[in-house]
Amino acid sequence: MKKLIACLFILPVFVFTNHTYGQAFQKGNINIDLGLGFGAYGTKVTFKDSNSGLEFTETDGAVSTVIPLSFEYGISDRIGLGLQVGMSSYFIDNEDSTDVSESVKSVDFALKCNFHLLNADRNDLFVGLAIGGSSVNWTFKNSSETYSGSGTYFSLYLTDRIFFSDNVGMLVHLGYTGFNYTNMNSSTDNPFLDNLEWSLKGVNFGIGLAVKF
Repeated sequence: MKKLIACLFILPVFVFTNHTYGQAFQKGNINIDLGLGFGAYGTKVTFKDSNSGLEFTETDGAVSTVIPLSFEYGISDRIGLGLQVGMSSYFIDNEDSTDVSESVKSVDFALKCNFHLLNADRNDLFVGLAIGGSSVNWTFKNSSETYSGSGTYFSLYLTDRIFFSDNVGMLVHLGYTGFNYTNMNSSTDNPFLDNLEWSLKGVNFGIGLAVKF
């Protein structure tokens, strides 16, 4: 009887201890995330004419779909490092779609660092910073000319991974993201683009699939 009472006392302590210290993210983990989301940005176009000194700036907005794919490796139980690639396709308004633009797409690559705030048994909440580069490409209706550009990319974000099993789960993502394209080119060597800069800053939201190894 004494042994049974002792077992009944020890068992809840053992279960509680394991539950308390179970972690969805640990040192040595490999995480792969595939998402789908939307971005909404404020945009600014700046043009400078070095000969005349003329400069003008125009502000506008842009909305895009975003498909991010990321890899993370846990260097500790709290910190993970990784790589990210993202593909964005921007919505074209009615005026542009009938008169000028056919599509605007971009691809970005970044290094990322995550700090894991909540690391429960099935829940992995973390903040992160991604810094890298991006390229963008315009195509036009009824024209063989294309525009392209390259520049910098950054994202400050909050992500929550919720696991349904030890290896598979879903994620919810919210971030503040910026692009700054300073190297613009035209397929017809349009000199107007030599001094053109295009920047975007805004938020993106998405959900996705989380896989852990």
